[in-house]
Amino acid sequence: MTRSLAVAASAALLALPATASAAPSLAVTPQKRCYSSGETVNLLAGGFSPLATASVSRDGELLRSLRTDANGAFNGVLTLGLESGRETRTYTATDDLNSTLTASAQMTVSSVRVKLDPEEGTPGRLLKIKAHGFTTGDTLWAHVIHRKSRRHIKLGRLHGACGKLTTRRRLLKRSARFGVHTVQFDTFRRYKRDRPVADRYTITVEPA
Repeated sequence: MTRSLAVAASAALLALPATASAAPSLAVTPQKRCYSSGETVNLLAGGFSPLATASVSRDGELLRSLRTDANGAFNGVLTLGLESGRETRTYTATDDLNSTLTASAQMTVSSVRVKLDPEEGTPGRLLKIKAHGFTTGDTLWAHVIHRKSRRHIKLGRLHGACGKLTTRRRLLKRSARFGVHTVQFDTFRRYKRDRPVADRYTITVEPA
């Protein structure tokens, strides 16, 4: 069995207009207790110098400067990335014309991971499935793809702020055909190959 872990490891910010506030502020939307690696969020800021720039940093490391609109606001689009574990991060916006104008927001980010046990064996074996980091929905699904064949298996409800699940399931049938089967884990009932928050395995069935 081989596996491939799908994570988005880059962070990008784009400037778009947003609603300004009277004093410097920075907020994350959507608001959640935990976010998945690969998830995209918005940093909404207001109260900065109009038609100027503000620098955005993460835990003291500069990401980039963004232009503010006529109301001193900006909307930064951020794609989160984390390869393993869980982190609480602090994002800070600082006015480039007046460094006393600053605001911060915290968020917890989790890697996205599914572990199968045992990882090797015959098709149809019962697997222990442990997952974490799936915060884009309430239910975890396994999509089993082999050529033109697709099976969608509901694994169960996710628990906790960072989307955990432990269960036992058979992902392949005992009569699974020879060849490569791709198993994608995500929080959607319908399969799409390019889900940004997902973990994937490839399982090769060979003649005994």
